Amino acid sequence: MGWMSTWWLWGPWCWTCWTCADAPAWPAHGEANARWVREAIAWRMKVGLNDCPDIVPALDAWTLEWLSQSKDIHVDVETAEWPFLAYAPELQSVLVQRLAWDVLSFKKTSDEEVVRDVRAVAKRSDALWDDALKRAFDNAEGLAKRRDAQR
Repeated sequence: MGWMSTWWLWGPWCWTCWTCADAPAWPAHGEANARWVREAIAWRMKVGLNDCPDIVPALDAWTLEWLSQSKDIHVDVETAEWPFLAYAPELQSVLVQRLAWDVLSFKKTSDEEVVRDVRAVAKRSDALWDDALKRAFDNAEGLAKRRDAQR
């Protein structure tokens, strides 16, 4: 069955197929490296927590394991600085990945940008997003703006 016949069968209803198809290939010989982890995290920021159930859990586990074993990457998360974690602790792995992405990409983005990226993942996670979480993200964005202004 070719992609065209698949499209005709599923049409516009299978947006996750398009998203999941864009996932990074698994690393050669099963050995993750900095380049693969950076690409995997960049893709990860485009999908919700429950999207691509055959890919996301494995990708999260693999990237977080590689990050935890890296001597060059250190991510420190103070939960008070990220109020959304009180409402959705499952977003901590996404936050860690996003903060590590800056280090892996040799750039420093603002905390406000980090909040926006994690918010986008939360919004894509339908069962997770609600008014309380929205307010927590608004609060986190305000805190991030103040931290950014102090730098």
